[in-house]
Amino acid sequence: MSETTENADLVQDGLDRVADVARFLKLSPSTVYGMMDRGLLPYVKIGKARRVPHRAVVELAAGNLVTRAPE
Repeated sequence: MSETTENADLVQDGLDRVADVARFLKLSPSTVYGMMDRGLLPYVKIGKARRVPHRAVVELAAGNLVTRAPE
């Protein structure tokens, strides 16, 4: 699968505003911007606005899910 196709798949579930991502993850908007700047969270830039694929937000949360206490 090409990178363009993978990117299209990532955004097909919709794009969220930074404020919505922050609210969903219970983080500050500045933390979300930092995650984007460090490459931890992909985003689309349209003009000056940044939008985050909703699927990327869900995958980020799922990838950091702790299911047992650390030893």
